[in-house]
Order: sequence, then C-alpha cells, then structure tokens
Amino acid sequence: MGTFSRSFLLFASLLSGANAVHPTTTDIHYQDKEMLGPAIWTFSAKGLKIFSPSGTELKYISNNDLPMCGNDADDAGCYYFDYASDGHKYVWAAGFGPNRVDVFDIDTGDYVGYSPTCGTPLDLDYHPLRNEMWMKCVTADDEEGGGHIDSFSTYSLSSDHKQIHLNVTGRAYGRGTVHSTLGTYGYVSILDKPDLYKIDLSSKEVAGKYELPDAHGSYDMTYSPANQHIFVRVRVCCTCGSVGDDLESCGRGPPKPVTVTTGPSAGSFGINGTCSSPCEGSPADTIGVYEFDTVSGRVVASHNIKPGTGFGADPVASPDGKHVLLFGNDGGQYLRILETKSNGIPSTALVDVPVDFQGGLPTRTVISDAAFMELNGKTIVVVGASSDNDIVLVDLSVDPPVMEKIAVSTAEESTSAGASRQLEWAIGTEYVWVNGADTSETYLVQVPGGDITAAKVVKTISDYPVGDILYVENYERAMMMNLIMEVTKTSTISSDSIEEGTGSSRMNMDSSSDSDSDGGREIAIAAIIIGLLAIVLVLALFVRIDNIMSQAKINNPNPGGMEDGVSLTSSKRPV
Repeated sequence: MGTFSRSFLLFASLLSGANAVHPTTTDIHYQDKEMLGPAIWTFSAKGLKIFSPSGTELKYISNNDLPMCGNDADDAGCYYFDYASDGHKYVWAAGFGPNRVDVFDIDTGDYVGYSPTCGTPLDLDYHPLRNEMWMKCVTADDEEGGGHIDSFSTYSLSSDHKQIHLNVTGRAYGRGTVHSTLGTYGYVSILDKPDLYKIDLSSKEVAGKYELPDAHGSYDMTYSPANQHIFVRVRVCCTCGSVGDDLESCGRGPPKPVTVTTGPSAGSFGINGTCSSPCEGSPADTIGVYEFDTVSGRVVASHNIKPGTGFGADPVASPDGKHVLLFGNDGGQYLRILETKSNGIPSTALVDVPVDFQGGLPTRTVISDAAFMELNGKTIVVVGASSDNDIVLVDLSVDPPVMEKIAVSTAEESTSAGASRQLEWAIGTEYVWVNGADTSETYLVQVPGGDITAAKVVKTISDYPVGDILYVENYERAMMMNLIMEVTKTSTISSDSIEEGTGSSRMNMDSSSDSDSDGGREIAIAAIIIGLLAIVLVLALFVRIDNIMSQAKINNPNPGGMEDGVSLTSSKRPV
C-alpha cells in the first residue's frame, strides 16, 4: 500500500477509533498495477508494443492475445484504420475486418475489450465535454437503428448508443470531426455528395447540409479551433480518355458521361470523363480546399498550392489551429502553410516550403504525415513523405520560417509503409518518432532544445513492423497531480499565516484581559480546525491517485500540447 494511503488510513482510524482496515480486491488492483506513464504506443499486425518516449520497451501484447486478430501467419494480425486516446481512461483502435473498436487501459496498456460498430470504421474523434468517442464509418450497420456514425461512452463500455444514418445510399466514404468548441455538433464529408453534413450529437440526427459550390463531393477535412473553420478537400469531375483531356487515362474504369464544373473543361455536360479521386491533381482540381465557417455556415475561401506546381491538396491543421498545412498534389515539391485569422476571415498563405521530396509522381501527394512540436517557445513542423527517406523540419518561430532536411535511413528504397510515412511527437520531449514499416524499423529523431539544425536520428528500433504510432498520456491524472501540488502549497502558506497570526495574538494575551485571552484561544482552535481540514483534503486527493505517486513511471511532468484530450501531434491521416 502506498505511503499516502497508509497515512490516510492511520488518520482515519485516529478519528473513528477503528481497529483495522481491510483493503478490497479493487483496492489491491489499483495499488498493484504498474503504470506506464507517458508513452509511445505502436500498433502493427503483430500486436501492440509500448515504449517510453526515449525508446525503452515497456510492454508488448501479441496479436495472439487479442481476440479476432488471427495468429502468427504472415497474412494474419491486427489491422486498424484509426486510433485515439481519450486522455483519461482508454485508448481506442478502430479495427479492420470484424467491424469493432478495440479498447485498451490508458495506464497499463491492458486489453479491456471491444465494441461492435458500423462498417469500415475510418475516423475516431474524442469529445471531452461529452466524454464520448465518435466514429465515422463507410457503411451503415445492417441492424435496426444502424448508421454511418457511432459513439461510445468513455464511462460505460457496455452502453449501446444510437447510430446516426446520413440518409445516403451506398458507401459513404468521407471524414468526420467533433470538437469541444463545436459544442453539440459535428461535421461529416462524403466523397460523392456536394455538401458538408452537420450532425446533432444529442438527437443523433442530420441537422443540416451546406452546399460546396461546384463540387462533386469532399473527403479529407481538418478543423481549426482558433477560428472555428473547417478545411475540406474538394472532389471534382474531369474529362479523360482522349488527348487534350484533363486526364489521358480514366483510371480503373472506362469513361462515363459527367458534368464538369471546374478547370479548362468547365461547363461541359454529358462529356466523357470521371469523378472524385482520379481527378485529384488534374487541371480540373482548381478549387483545392474550401475553408468553411461553422459559425456563419458558409464557405469563406478556397485554397490551392503554389501556382505553377500543380493542383489540389489535403489539409492538416495544427493542434492549436493557428496553422493549416496543405499536402499538395505536386509530386513532393512544396509544403504550403496557411496562417489562420479570426472567425469569418479567410486564412492566408504564410510560406511555401521547398521540401523537394524525391521519387514522387507528378500530380500525386507524397507528403503523408506531419508532427507539430512546441518546444522552448518554438513552433516546429516536421513532415515526412512516402517517396523517400527524408524528413523536413520547419521552424515557424522565425520570420521568415526556416527548414532543415535529414535522412532517417540510408536505404536506397523508401522504408515507409507503402503510401504512408507516419510521424508522432512525444509531447514535452525532444523526440519525434518516424515509422519505417516496410523494413520493420522505427526511427527516433531528437531535436535538441528545439534547434532544428541539430536534429538527428539517435535510435533505430528494428525487427518490429510498426505501422501506426500514437503518443498516450493520462492528462486527467496529470492535472490532478498539479492540483494536489497547488493545494499543498496553498495549505502550507495558509498554515504559516495562521501560525504567525496566532503567535501575534498570544503576545497580546499576555497583556490583555480574560476576554482577550478567550479570543486568542478561538483563533488557535480555528487554526487547528483549518489545518485538519487541509490535511484531510490533501490526503484524500493523494489517496485518489496514490498509485501514481507511489508506482507511476512519470517522465514528463509538464504535458502541454494537448488538444481536446487526444494526442494531436500527428496529422492522424489513416490510410
């Protein structure tokens, strides 16, 4: 039993006269479990492996120990579309195959169980005001009441919430977003619908649709809490199949009659063409990204990449929403960074960073992920690409911003996981984690003191096929610890002040009447009562998180960088 628990039990027994206190099974569970503390969680087909921010292995759960994850065969294992932490109880992973969400204990990494959900679960997004994890799916649950959007209570894993149906037929590919600053509403994109859907999280109904002008549909989206704007990638239609068309090839299928509303063929009706993803990066991809104001319910601007380099981009917002990155369909030439303004005011282009990633195809997006660092007063963006083994660090704290490029591997071929290279900042540290799943490697990049010119790979973890990386910390527990420290400091100051006042009264008693003496005793008694109350409060708080104070391996006392209780150091763009 921890030191503070023993102190509290002794104190309680003195007050109550109890002869013995017997801990329950639940007490023993909380006191004996080993806490991981702030950690990097890595998901792969082989299971879950957890590391300290500096790369020490803390825990491994094999795929054989996780239900429905198969066995050690090459084609078996655990596959996840997305994953998220709620910041206080669990880590959630949206499973591929059986439509489910796996749940893990945030403090120990232990597998807690799973919840069935709708088909092809793509996005996980935590809403801290509602204590709910929200899920965007592609296909609606076949059961009665099924839908395209599901939610789960972080306090009751057994509760079965009503799903939201978007009232569309077929597969509803797209993204979703919820946030505390959006209140009781969320927003959803659909790749073949020219509207942004507003969702009432309380009634579980579609609350409205907002037209995206000249769009065939929309897909990737990101939200800025700085101005309450959504940035959404627009999907369009384009001509294809002939010389002089927007695309020479129509992709997987033959051309079909389409209406083209953008680009050099705008205004064409019933012309041979195609729509959606094949048209990304084509001359018809002139809208790029719409900036939508959730307050006024209107589109305030559109954004594209550096003129002359191509068309179209995927948007990614920083955790604080002050910057939005545009991953352009330019084969890896530039990274455009937008600077957001106040609500209702369009964002502006801050800088076009010449990242110059190699090996990418023209009109294709090769920048696949970004990590955002706040270190020593500096704001640093780290981006990686699927096409080569370089990463680029951009220091936004200087004007104009500066960049550095380093290689994470000397391999000739890209070590990224197919079309994706993932990065994650271990919040509050100097480390950025970069995956190299194609070679079963993971790279730890250190940025000493936030100096990007000194950035280097300090460790390579081999022989483990890390696919997804997530920084996890129990922020609620960290806040409680900070509160305890503040209460302890305040109670100490109060006790000293009362003691000083009591001493002053005691001197006055020696030269005053009996009534003055009675007043001095009242002050002394009040001081004792206040002191006892402070002790009870402090000990009660310590008991609540005693297992942290006595067992936790906390190596990051100042978490920082947290947005809505979920790690947002990565752009979190699942494949």
